[in-house]
Amino acid sequence: MTIGLLVFALRALSRRKARAVALGGGLAFAVALVAAVLFLSDALRGESDAARNALPDLVVSRLRGGRPATISLQDAQKIVGIDSVRSVTPRVWGYVFVPALQANVVVMGTREGSPPLEAVKGTLAEGHDLRLDGHAHEMIAGARIAKFLGVVVGDELGLPSPNPKAPSLKLVGTFSSSVDLFTNDVIVTSDADARAVLGLGPDECADFSVELSNPEEAGVVAKTVTMRLPDARVVDKKLLARAHTLAFGRRSGIVLAASFPVFLALLVLAWDRLSGVGDTERREIAVLKAVGWSTSDVLAAKLSESLLVGVLATAIGLALGYAWVFLAGAPLFRPALAGFGVLYPEAPLTPQVDVAQLLGISLAVLGPFVALSIVPAWRAAQVDPMDAMRDE
Repeated sequence: MTIGLLVFALRALSRRKARAVALGGGLAFAVALVAAVLFLSDALRGESDAARNALPDLVVSRLRGGRPATISLQDAQKIVGIDSVRSVTPRVWGYVFVPALQANVVVMGTREGSPPLEAVKGTLAEGHDLRLDGHAHEMIAGARIAKFLGVVVGDELGLPSPNPKAPSLKLVGTFSSSVDLFTNDVIVTSDADARAVLGLGPDECADFSVELSNPEEAGVVAKTVTMRLPDARVVDKKLLARAHTLAFGRRSGIVLAASFPVFLALLVLAWDRLSGVGDTERREIAVLKAVGWSTSDVLAAKLSESLLVGVLATAIGLALGYAWVFLAGAPLFRPALAGFGVLYPEAPLTPQVDVAQLLGISLAVLGPFVALSIVPAWRAAQVDPMDAMRDE
């Protein structure tokens, strides 16, 4: 494509602004739609990877009647002796339904001698750390859940509990975390207070956090755990990666399939608009042929027009898709791909965009658009100059 053809194509598009804007706008919208879904899917996958990296190598819980149940602290001894197991930590946590929010809040206990926010990979945002003496009845909450509950540092809150003797907890601080999932709906308190709120006995816990000296042996260790604890459920961190990838891939595929009719309608519109050669355009082609342009030159000029519209629209669409996801927070699409919830994570998404992805989106959308313009461009290039002049 020479500079002369580009200049001619730009001038031709300026003379037919309405058609160029209509086709370019529709194509830009289609590109933005596809790009937003793919950008969001990759960003959510990155967020899930960050959250998964904060998890232990294995999580061992108990199933009774096919449903999660508490596990005895004594069962930890059956896991400690397994080769490659570095540590087994009982965890006290559970869900508390708050009627005012119509949502569940995670109550997580922390033991004396361990950093209060280690389990959530968080840092203190305001206030002070917990006093884990068993009598303070204090809590640290994620900044957003504290806002939802309408409490500030110094306030006391009584959480719904099956235990009528559960104490009210005083908010002594809020925390933030690099993982949005951990700051959204988590309340951290002492193990004793968490047991009281959740109604757990002194020898019960929710699950075991298992750290391995060699994470590659997670599968072998998991099989050994199920042999020693037949009613145990073992969650491998690596298997979560596969589950998250399949989940986000399936959801993004559903959204893209639902939007395919829009893209198909755009291609039909493009075919209709490009196949129609108006009187002005016929006279223009006749003049070009009369001054010595060949059919191939006219064909190249018409294809240059379509390519310019497509490239500009694709660039605008990619920019719109990026802004939609990473600047506006992906309204409409984020709940569809990540799930719905009252206490929904709203932290800014981290871009996971690469050049290969941009090229793939561009070729997937721009290719069919340019291909559709070949036949109309060929038909336009076949206009006979004398017939066009005679029709005028």
